[in-house]
Amino acid sequence: MDLKKVIQDKLDTIKSLRIKLHENAELSYQEFKTQKIIMDFLNELNIPAVKMAETGVVGVLNEGKSCIGIRADMDALPVNGVSHACGHDYHMAVALGTALVLKELGFEKCVKFVFQPAEEAEGGALPMINEGVLENPTVKYMIGYHVWPGLPVGKIEVGKGASMASVDDFNITFKGIGGHAAMPHICKNPIFPAMDLIQAITMKSRIETDPLNSHVITFSSFNAGTTNNVIPAEAVVKGTARTFDNKLRKKIHEDIVAQAKLSAEKYGCEAVVDYIVQYPPVISDDALTEEFIEVSNKTLGSENVLPLIKTFGAEDFAFFAERVPSVHFRLGISNGIKGNHPLHSPYFDVDDDAIFYGIYTVASFVLHLADRV
Repeated sequence: MDLKKVIQDKLDTIKSLRIKLHENAELSYQEFKTQKIIMDFLNELNIPAVKMAETGVVGVLNEGKSCIGIRADMDALPVNGVSHACGHDYHMAVALGTALVLKELGFEKCVKFVFQPAEEAEGGALPMINEGVLENPTVKYMIGYHVWPGLPVGKIEVGKGASMASVDDFNITFKGIGGHAAMPHICKNPIFPAMDLIQAITMKSRIETDPLNSHVITFSSFNAGTTNNVIPAEAVVKGTARTFDNKLRKKIHEDIVAQAKLSAEKYGCEAVVDYIVQYPPVISDDALTEEFIEVSNKTLGSENVLPLIKTFGAEDFAFFAERVPSVHFRLGISNGIKGNHPLHSPYFDVDDDAIFYGIYTVASFVLHLADRV
């Protein structure tokens, strides 16, 4: 059977399913209705499905010792009430559409469909991994994707190596001795070590890091005191650190922790550091990505397979890519009118024709990998 024709024949079904997912948008770890919609659809296809990580779903097409994994995130955002302002309804529709099409084609190899909760919050990828999502059967390759505003429908962006950054946040509390602003000599003003930290880390990142090794350290919040004549007892600095390099990520973490303590000691204060390690960078496997590009050039036309520009946005697909050779690509959603508003915008929208190209791209690569599982 012709893959494009099968997708076209089933496209109305998938578009209707996407609308249903959109109308039942739910926040992270609240995706119970979404979970039921997915499980009901997979059950209709006679694809066994189980719950995982509270509200996630894993469906396995065919038996096998190893398989190809396809991941789609499930959760929505608190935008316009609750809505899929990041396009996760389209991600799920592409994965479910791929399942439907492979079933229709009589595909006999093993494919695992991973519907992951909570990408927008603390992340559901790691809990699913810890519960064994990459095992029984063993996931040999993983495919991920994200709808991309401004990229025309029918085109994708993909590249080897890092495409999205790591993300770590920090909250640092400097504790001093508060008192009267007219008597600073008997106080320990925590504002000074807070300022010292910001200046020192900003300078270190400029003079100790290769300028070609992109990274961002942003101090985004500084709170201390509430009035003119009182030296506060505490100052709190918050921020985020992002990079595409795990070694640099580790160095930034160590530098911030060490410098906070040095700055505090310098001014006779104490530093309490809460450094929240979150997602690693999304790194696509070089060899697998080269194959993906080659297949996509034939499927979509080389003029429609574009290199990507890295973004400091983050995505917990990174945890899958750390453990399994993976490829993560961007799916075009713009028709010039729809699909141009940024992710997370209250005006975010998508040209539904993107669903066809998402399924066509993913299914074509699954067929290419079939002999390896």
